[in-house]
Amino acid sequence: MPEKETATNVRTGESVTTEVPSADEAHVAALLREREGYARYERTDRVAAVDDELKKLGVAVPGPQETAVESKPRRTATRPK
Repeated sequence: MPEKETATNVRTGESVTTEVPSADEAHVAALLREREGYARYERTDRVAAVDDELKKLGVAVPGPQETAVESKPRRTATRPK
């Protein structure tokens, strides 16, 4: 659970509360970003290594992302007039 930190704006005096992730949450977020980069460039060996680290931390490993594929135009039969 992220901790909440309160800060006061020096100029306006407004109090602002922000959520600060725990060290474990920050580590998991960094591993997920790293995994995304390796997957983008098809570095399957590196993706597997990051997946192992995520499993050690008890995080469910995301499946492969679906990507949009451009469909081919359909050929339609034309009838002679």
